[in-house]
Amino acid sequence: ADALKCNSSLAVLSLMHNFVGDDGTRALADALKDNLSLNELILDSNTVSDDGARALVDALKTDLSLTELHLEDNTDVSADVFDDIKSLLERNKLVRHSAFTALR
Repeated sequence: ADALKCNSSLAVLSLMHNFVGDDGTRALADALKDNLSLNELILDSNTVSDDGARALVDALKTDLSLTELHLEDNTDVSADVFDDIKSLLERNKLVRHSAFTALR
């Protein structure tokens, strides 16, 4: 996760089926706060619960680059947390679209 903090070229990171768990998800969330290039993070089937997913919610409050986050088959993530993530990702998509439009 530390390498993600300073990486400026990685756009998609897939860690599906890697048993990342909540500890790994918290480390990734911490790295997202400093990363400006990652657009998509795939964490399907990684034994993530609300605890790890909440860390992602906190990271998304300041990370504007991530627009896609996959958490399928993490059965311990509640609908409320998914809703929070969805709202923040939609905001990021709007911000990214607005920035692109302003560059035209």
